[in-house]
Amino acid sequence: MDTAESFFHYLPISDRDMKLGFYVTGGGWGTVRPNSNYPPDQHPGVYQFSWERGRELPEFQIQYISQGRGEFESTATGPLGIESDTLFLLFPGVWHRYRPIRSVGWTERWISIHGEFLHRLYANGTISPGKAFTRLRPDQVGPFLTAFDRLLGRIHADPMEHSPAVCANAMELLTLALERLPSADDLVADSKGRTHHVDDPIVNRALDIIWTRSDRPLSVNQLVAALPTTRRTLERKIMAALGHTVLDEINHCRLFRAKRLLTETSLSVKSVAYLAGFGSQERFRRLMIAEEGCPPGEYRARFRSGETSGSNDKKRGES
Repeated sequence: MDTAESFFHYLPISDRDMKLGFYVTGGGWGTVRPNSNYPPDQHPGVYQFSWERGRELPEFQIQYISQGRGEFESTATGPLGIESDTLFLLFPGVWHRYRPIRSVGWTERWISIHGEFLHRLYANGTISPGKAFTRLRPDQVGPFLTAFDRLLGRIHADPMEHSPAVCANAMELLTLALERLPSADDLVADSKGRTHHVDDPIVNRALDIIWTRSDRPLSVNQLVAALPTTRRTLERKIMAALGHTVLDEINHCRLFRAKRLLTETSLSVKSVAYLAGFGSQERFRRLMIAEEGCPPGEYRARFRSGETSGSNDKKRGES
């Protein structure tokens, strides 16, 4: 990407783009020279702001300051200092403001992104306004800048084209950002299975075996035999990390796989039970009733009629 001069573009977004669940609304690069006004008074009104009033965005943004120094503040973080190689993520509806130190200036890169996928990351705690600010290590800078400039170069070359390649490049950049931002929690337990990386290597290995091999016969004793631990220790570690038993995790994994097969294929219930790793169709049926309040065939019918999540939530609320 030629960074000889500053630029920014806001992309035309269609209904089709929005239905993808992840799309790019704009991006830019620029150097703010010392003693310059910031931000430049060139952006559409919804994006323009002053230090005095700050702003709230209608979408998400990835911001990266590669050189210079400045200050940042949001309702979620309070005031923070910005140094070179600082990455931060902005959230829709969250008040914030930022600016370079006037006597120093900075070089910035940014993209605006939006869609259902990001809102799901926000809703389940994968991303959080209070954990969206970090400074990259020297070994992280190169790959991140390469990905950012690849995306911005594509946008700058044809700003009227919101292509699948733009989305793919933006997803790559988001992936790198998520790897570098602090996690919402070091460990997040979930009664319905793993949602975040678990630090304990024994638990991690057990989870890897469960989610990779549970489509075949796999008992708790067989799992323990593949690990350098005892059954009692593994049960204790899994309970501490996830809040449920080893068998619960195996069943959750199989049910998750089975529900995907029910909703995404036309395979028979018997075939779904076998491919998901259940020893019998009856075992599968009993667990589906306990988990979803209905047998597999009814679950598939409800999903295809658009009733599954709402009806199940209502049932649980009434029970």
